Amino acid sequence: MKPEQEQEFIRRRLEEELGDLRFLRGAEVLDRTHPRSWRAKLRALWNYELELPLIPIGASFAVLLAIFLVAQLQEETGKGETAGDMPRSGRQLVEAGGNTYWKDDYERAVEGVEIKDQS
Repeated sequence: MKPEQEQEFIRRRLEEELGDLRFLRGAEVLDRTHPRSWRAKLRALWNYELELPLIPIGASFAVLLAIFLVAQLQEETGKGETAGDMPRSGRQLVEAGGNTYWKDDYERAVEGVEIKDQS
């Protein structure tokens, strides 16, 4: 059989089988699929089905969260050091009471104790 004859045969066979069926709400379906008024268009937009792939969205969210957390961590570590502070490698060690301290940490601690003693 030729493709045209086969298509015609299938069409006739389908019409025979579905000949007794009548679709009563054809106009309603056409209105929903091809809205004419702004209200019908809004209703069609509201009923629009949206499919979102979860794996790419989840992976993107995880990457953004990781970037945000790394930025926060860098910001937290950068808060302790200001432009006037010496880098860690240039800090001096001080021995006091048999223990070793960083000089700037020791001075801040001593200053804090002195302020409490004055109160």
